[in-house]
Amino acid sequence: MRKLLCSLLVCLFLLTGLQGLALAEGSLVIAASANWIKDVDKELAQKFTDETGIAVEYQLTPDDQYSNVIKAKLSTGEGPDIFMVQSGVGMNEFLPDKNFLDLSDQPWVSRLSDWAKAGTTYKGKVIAMNLWSADGWAVLYDPAKFQKAGIDKAPATYEEFTAACDKLLAAGFTPLYGFGTAVWYQPLFLNAVTAVAAETDPDYMTKFNDNSLKLADVPAYELALTQLKEMFDKGYFGKDYMSTTWEDSVNAMASGEYGMAMVYTTYQNEILAAGANTGADKWEMFPLPLAGNRKFAMSAGGIVSAVNPASKNIDAAKQYLNFRTRLDNVEAFYKARADLGPSSMTDYQGATTLAYETVMKNSEGATPDLQGGMQFFDTTTLGKYFQEMYMGTKTPKQVLEAIDSDRQKMFDALG
Repeated sequence: MRKLLCSLLVCLFLLTGLQGLALAEGSLVIAASANWIKDVDKELAQKFTDETGIAVEYQLTPDDQYSNVIKAKLSTGEGPDIFMVQSGVGMNEFLPDKNFLDLSDQPWVSRLSDWAKAGTTYKGKVIAMNLWSADGWAVLYDPAKFQKAGIDKAPATYEEFTAACDKLLAAGFTPLYGFGTAVWYQPLFLNAVTAVAAETDPDYMTKFNDNSLKLADVPAYELALTQLKEMFDKGYFGKDYMSTTWEDSVNAMASGEYGMAMVYTTYQNEILAAGANTGADKWEMFPLPLAGNRKFAMSAGGIVSAVNPASKNIDAAKQYLNFRTRLDNVEAFYKARADLGPSSMTDYQGATTLAYETVMKNSEGATPDLQGGMQFFDTTTLGKYFQEMYMGTKTPKQVLEAIDSDRQKMFDALG
């Protein structure tokens, strides 16, 4: 009997140990758009596994499909433990009341910069973790190429902009590098001229969000897209625009063939990291002057990580977010991400770029962009309408109406 009892106790201890090991070696699933996860994220995930025994599995979806895929998974109860989305009102389309865990009591919240906290707050609660940077999209240019083409200053109007493009063409440069195959990129041209809607109504963002104002109601937006189509037709993006990719952009800009690109303010760091002698550290930036725009449209802080309240691994998910916001890991992340600007954490700050300094100098102030300020402006699903405009199957007005139609479906779904 004693031997039998001892054997049963040994089995019990072994079973308990195996259960603990299984828990420690569980898997944490993180969903993201493919372009959001870099090598440093994978390295830090492995470091987390080494420290905790908890494996991290990334579920990556192509950029133009991610939004619909994650919504479908969340709606069917098959959502991941952690999922990444745009900050600000961009979180709203993923139904925060149902799908976001309240993280207000987490220790890293007190270290968030004001803009990072604002961009992750919903109904007074912090519902996501921001390890990104407030940024925006504007026109990066090479002053040396401008000088060679006889352009003496950054364009401030659409007329000056097209004149500069014509001079660059005459000097043997392709005026602009764009990413015609990148669906998510196309709506950023409209995103970059957010503020021109103020000509229709100074309270435009509030009215966009209560659905009393449509994009098609803003004449300046139709003008901006008309001008964008004109730029395409004039060859300012080059003859291969509809086959160019985001992935090739750094090499293309480093090649010296292009004079400008509409990118974010830290993009010049990526050109420098390519190793070519481009002089990119001297490149400057100005706001996209379509439809008379003179303001720099800024994000609410980029991409954020939310915890699914239906997850069976909530404690592990919180542990992972605490790990990612630990100071040594924050520093490692931002040092590896030259494409990001100032850190979201108050105890570690990244550096600004000459592009950021000059776009602020060349702008008549900054304004929240459509991505961060307007509900249901999902670039990953709207870009196909812009591609249809380039091909002549949609007019600029029809592009805006199609975006309005998509947004109306979201408003209807939310009642």
